[in-house]
Amino acid sequence: MARGKHKGIQQYTVQESNNLLLGQLGFKELTAAGNTGDGNFVAFYVTGKGSASGTDDQATIAATTHVGDDLTACIFTAGSLVYGPFKKITMSSPTDADVHVICYYG
Repeated sequence: MARGKHKGIQQYTVQESNNLLLGQLGFKELTAAGNTGDGNFVAFYVTGKGSASGTDDQATIAATTHVGDDLTACIFTAGSLVYGPFKKITMSSPTDADVHVICYYG
């Protein structure tokens, strides 16, 4: 089976290349209320289910950052992806057992 020559990073769109980068250093998953401990995180993603009635799963997230203001107890719905120079990410009040927070090292 012949394979085409890969054109490197320029073969991908900006969205595709950003997705390739995210997660290359691993992640820590918060499956219940708690925190990551200190580290270098570049993003977090909230998992869960949406519903037709608009009552998506959600979690309250707080985070300390290496630079800039800290994030204090904000509600994020399932599907939220937030980038930043995070030092510690804390999840509290998940609405459902399906709500997890994937915290990406960077």
